[in-house]
Amino acid sequence: MLNNYKLTTIFNYLYIGINILTGFILFPLIIKYLGLEALGVFGILYSFKSLIDIATSWFSSSITKALLKYSYLKDNIITLSFITNIIYGILGLIAFILYGYFSQPDYLYSAIYFGVFIFFSFVSVTYFQILVSKLKQYQVALFKVIQQSLFSITAISIFIFFDNKSLDIIFLMLAISSIISFILVVLYFQLNHKLTLTVDKINRKFFHSLVLSNGIQYFFNSATTILLLQVDILLISYLYGSESAGVYLIVWKIPNTLIMLGWRLSEPFYAIVGKNIKSNRSDILNQFYTLEKKILLLSVFAGLGYIFLGGFVLDVWLNGDNVPNIPYMYVVPACVVVLSVMQRLYLSGNYYTLGLNVVSKLQFFEIVIKIIFIIFFFNYFGVLAPIIGWLVAFIFTITFYRKNALRVMIND
Repeated sequence: MLNNYKLTTIFNYLYIGINILTGFILFPLIIKYLGLEALGVFGILYSFKSLIDIATSWFSSSITKALLKYSYLKDNIITLSFITNIIYGILGLIAFILYGYFSQPDYLYSAIYFGVFIFFSFVSVTYFQILVSKLKQYQVALFKVIQQSLFSITAISIFIFFDNKSLDIIFLMLAISSIISFILVVLYFQLNHKLTLTVDKINRKFFHSLVLSNGIQYFFNSATTILLLQVDILLISYLYGSESAGVYLIVWKIPNTLIMLGWRLSEPFYAIVGKNIKSNRSDILNQFYTLEKKILLLSVFAGLGYIFLGGFVLDVWLNGDNVPNIPYMYVVPACVVVLSVMQRLYLSGNYYTLGLNVVSKLQFFEIVIKIIFIIFFFNYFGVLAPIIGWLVAFIFTITFYRKNALRVMIND
């Protein structure tokens, strides 16, 4: 288990690192050769992927839990998962074809290729659920690293060295990498696992339990989390155009990366709370206070670093081109970085408890405030509007996140 945990951690961080590096390399290249509008479309497609992911996050958790709990029904559960994920994949592919045809005709092929990526990502999910149920999470992480590495190397290399540069090339490589990864997963299972597909024991009661009773609160939490992170780029693009979305991506890319890295600091605490909340509350509470001080210190350090070095980093990253000059464009995001990282720690104290419902409601409130700022204050604050909106929302919610976490750890 220890080796599995270490390998999973290593591969997960490697995957995240490659993903971040890919974005940092492709962003300036897209801006230089294709412009801000293309960068906006690039960001929009990835935002759509995150929104589609929430459609299966709760179902995926329920499937994995069922595989662990009802091993005698594994063939039926696996079959149901295959059917569901194939349907999701087909719907995702069709949705992106329609999106490209009606909304982004200049980027139709990019949308189609992205739809292909979505399809093969979904049909791979069942295989990953089986591996997780066998406590082989590191193999799932490894397959993701392989797919991301193939995409990164091929997309960056071809985009740099080919004269005909376009988003189509990038998303074609994304589609091809997902197909290759899927083939590798299937070959691995052909050699190491025997799968039998059947639905002879699936009934309405079991389906209801699998799909609705288990994991519904995780669905709402995933939905509010993803919308909290993605609603801004989608709404800005819809209301103010792809070029404004591109400017927003430039302003928000580094702070968002700091937030994603900061969130990882509190991830191990999720399982600690879930496992020991009933048996060792005092120890959990002591760990929470210690972790809170450390993460606060690191997040403040990251925020101050962005305030003083953010402009320099953007200049170096984008070669001085297309760097916006907006008042408070470093101070406001830095404050949001600190508060968002702390919010994630407080969420970790609720994730496997009934307190998660409160967290989801608080996140929904933040989404509403961000939307209000984007719609009514964009003319005043420009692309900083959703970030300022999130900061304003945090002023009201951050104390409730902490109180709720402490209530769960002390009283529940």
